[in-house]
Amino acid sequence: MRRWLAGSGAVLAALPMLMLSAGPSLAWVSQAHRTVALIADRLLQQGDADARAKLRALLATDKDNRFTKNDIASEATWPSVLMEKSDEARIPTAGWHVARLKPDSPDLASACFGRNPLPEGYPASRGPKENCVVDKINQFDAELKNADTSEGERVAALQFLLNLVGDLHDPLNAIDRGDQGGRCVAIQIGGKPPVRLATYWQDTLVNEVVGRDPASGAGRIVGTVPAADLRKWAAGKPDDWLLEAFELAKTVTYGFAADKPAGKHSLPPAKGESESCGEVDLYRVGADYETKALAAVKQQLAKAGVRLAMLLRADFK
Repeated sequence: MRRWLAGSGAVLAALPMLMLSAGPSLAWVSQAHRTVALIADRLLQQGDADARAKLRALLATDKDNRFTKNDIASEATWPSVLMEKSDEARIPTAGWHVARLKPDSPDLASACFGRNPLPEGYPASRGPKENCVVDKINQFDAELKNADTSEGERVAALQFLLNLVGDLHDPLNAIDRGDQGGRCVAIQIGGKPPVRLATYWQDTLVNEVVGRDPASGAGRIVGTVPAADLRKWAAGKPDDWLLEAFELAKTVTYGFAADKPAGKHSLPPAKGESESCGEVDLYRVGADYETKALAAVKQQLAKAGVRLAMLLRADFK
């Protein structure tokens, strides 16, 4: 809320007509965002202590934050907490966390509202609502690089960047199969109870990979990545990273989609929602799916941390 909300102008003017149709936005759980930020922080500590010190100094100025602490891991969850706490804030910013491409005809311009540029002199944290995760990352990244950006806007830009780079690497944020980002399709692994696909990928797998302590999880993840992969993953741009997540979504997350559903299943309402999806397609998958999914989530968290560190190193040089 705070800085950008007071001046959100045209974005907030549309709230009355949007309020009825909007619902919570699913994405990585806070454990994932914390882990990605801590991976980036660890890499900065090892490779660019000066940039890390400047970043920490900026976060220390965030004194009116009612939602999170101002360490890097907590601040990475701020945009997500903001959406949970405030409909007024969630509705203008929900689209900033995704860029879902059609499986058979991926069109980034369509998924990104036509790739509308940010009006000159307009703070990225104040809109527009019609921006996708790729464009918002580029906008906030540019603000952090710009010495003329106000301190308050720099804090907001950093908070969003810490969060959105993680969301860009969530495969369910990169594909549109008409199931509300995996909310309205169920999978069953062996004899386990059926689960919402979004819950499995964005919550269950993350917690299995990271564990209870994000700092320890970040250390384990970074420690298993070869140096050659760290260098390779640091290449490219957000557009490239989105397409990479999209291909992962097609081949692994929805690797079962070519099969016929095993039947229908009624899902209970998701947390924070008043209605369920009703009866949805249920797919039964084997242990090999779980193995591939765990490896994919681990790698996506690592890639997100590496790429976030690369952006932050350039922003605070």
